[in-house]
Amino acid sequence: MEKGLWLLLLCFLVLPVGAQNEKESDKTAKSVEMKEVTVEAARVTKKLDGMLIVPSDAQRKAATDGYSLLGKLSLPRIRVDEVMRTIVPLTNNGSVQLRLNGTLASKEDLLALDPKLVKNIDFIDNPGVRYGDGIGYVIDIRTKRNTTGYVLGADLSNAVTTLNGDNTVYAKLNHKNSELALTFNSSYNDHHGFRSFETADYTLNNGSHYLVSRNQTAGRSRRFGNQFEIKYSLADSATYVFQASLSTEGSNTPGNYADFVYRDGTIEKSFRTNDVASSFAPTLDLYFFHQLGKHQSITANVVGSSIYTDKRGYNGEEGDYAYEVNGRTWSLESEAIYENKLKPFTLSAGLNHSMTFTNNEYTGDVSALNKMRRGELYLFSEVKGRWKQLGYSAGVGLANKTYSQENYSFDYWTFRPKLTLSYEILAGLNASYSFETYRRVSSHAMVSDARIRENSREWKVGNPNLQPSRVLKNILDVSYNGKRVSCGMNMEYRRDLGSNMSVYERTATDEFLYSQQNIGNIMMFVVQNYLRYDVVPEHLSVTLFGGINRFFNISSLYRHHLTSYNYGGNVQAYLGRWTLTGYADNGWRFVEGEHEGRNGPAIYLGVSYRWETCNLSLFMQHPFLQHPAIQRGRVLNENLYKESIYRSRDLGNMITLRFSWRLSKGKSYKEIDKKVQHEGNKQTSIL
Repeated sequence: MEKGLWLLLLCFLVLPVGAQNEKESDKTAKSVEMKEVTVEAARVTKKLDGMLIVPSDAQRKAATDGYSLLGKLSLPRIRVDEVMRTIVPLTNNGSVQLRLNGTLASKEDLLALDPKLVKNIDFIDNPGVRYGDGIGYVIDIRTKRNTTGYVLGADLSNAVTTLNGDNTVYAKLNHKNSELALTFNSSYNDHHGFRSFETADYTLNNGSHYLVSRNQTAGRSRRFGNQFEIKYSLADSATYVFQASLSTEGSNTPGNYADFVYRDGTIEKSFRTNDVASSFAPTLDLYFFHQLGKHQSITANVVGSSIYTDKRGYNGEEGDYAYEVNGRTWSLESEAIYENKLKPFTLSAGLNHSMTFTNNEYTGDVSALNKMRRGELYLFSEVKGRWKQLGYSAGVGLANKTYSQENYSFDYWTFRPKLTLSYEILAGLNASYSFETYRRVSSHAMVSDARIRENSREWKVGNPNLQPSRVLKNILDVSYNGKRVSCGMNMEYRRDLGSNMSVYERTATDEFLYSQQNIGNIMMFVVQNYLRYDVVPEHLSVTLFGGINRFFNISSLYRHHLTSYNYGGNVQAYLGRWTLTGYADNGWRFVEGEHEGRNGPAIYLGVSYRWETCNLSLFMQHPFLQHPAIQRGRVLNENLYKESIYRSRDLGNMITLRFSWRLSKGKSYKEIDKKVQHEGNKQTSIL
């Protein structure tokens, strides 16, 4: 494994030199400077905060929607699952934010996207201060749109080996400066093959060890979801954009259950757990953009959302233990941004304000009423420019965050400076360094004062006294983007001071209470490499990636360390109307606090055929694996050591058929560029 990683690193060091010599010998190749340094005919342009990717004609023609197109781009440190419609980072470095022409994009937006209208993709792996904290990557897809005409389409994806589907129909009508869009999505799954296996070693107060196994023998996992969105936009690309969208999202988990066999050496018994939930979430989004002359612009966005959740839980391991949650969350978010594109640099400044009110009532064997209020005012300013071969970006964010829950409250200010410097060493070869610091807030659920039993000996307890932690990040990035070769190495050192870390408290009655406390520091050192090579331009490309991760968890109660490796590859072949794809990675292993986790490896194979306005695809996930491991975990506490593994027969050898159809009419196009990122609050705060 280590030899493979060193080989990948050696390829990264050698290829830029060879590719550079090849370009110097090619007298027809010329370097071009257009705000950022690029190479003629290069598919990738290195930017200060990431890279600008221009999809090839073959990629546009072979893709059926936004997920399909992103999957063919082999984005560094990103896993795209076209079947499950997920895009996740392979490292624990923040979430992935998806955008379409600058505005946050939903799953339905990506499914309704016409890849042939995509101009480029702005892949930001070093987001500036305007994005706030918690965002590790931003993927912004830039497109044209019809000014006269219509689009009708459907994207139907259904598994043939299990009950799993995701189906979308959409329509757009354009007339001059106006566009009306309707989208409806329906998803479902009904799985019987999910199994979990757990062993636990409890050290009791008298010093003895109590060994337990909990093995699942049967179960059912069902979920049904529907979403409807209506969107109206009025746009003149030279001066203004107004957009209003109303969406409703509902989901229903009608009755998931799991049957277990409990063994402790002397006792063997069976028990069941149940989980029933439903939710409804309407959202209203209003957006406005106005161009002030040639260089200045202002944008404004207001998003109001609410989440209504009803949940029932049951655990029969130690008698009947049942509770219900009636959850209500309302939020209002707004943002305004001013931007001035001056000749030496671009100046931007803005403010972001959010208010959230949560009212979660627990009844039954859990009795609690969580009324939480959260507020945040965020101010930021950033300057970005280039001087000769040196690029620079300097920004600062200032936030006032408030929180209250019964007798608990805090009101504090956070300061978030960020500096990025980049230098063009040779044509296509760039190096950059970035530093930032900010405060990270705990999840809403963990600051509640509820207490829920997990099993006969373990409880999960919220901690309203949790305070935000301080994060320090240093990133060094070296990359090369040539005509047929792209490669890069990214090194990150991150410290989380006063972090919210795991704490297990053993009571006098041998109960184990899990909570989080500010008791120590977490450090992470990551080195990631990738190499993409167009073996046959426009027909065959290969991508390899690998990384080494080192974790340190140091607190007043414990110390845990871990070194892990992740690696994988991607192959894309474009053969006329046929497209062949293959992707594999070994998952992501990490340790945080006293929890060690590992996401299972992923293997995807796909073949698709394109005919006029239709596309038929076949995907296989986890081939030749009947019960693939989806997740593994360990608890490393001195009084509680636990190992668990989750497997799914439904996802093993899973075959999915996908049919896409799109009918459009329209000849002229214009661009819409929305520049704010609100999506409404998605946290229910339910523990």
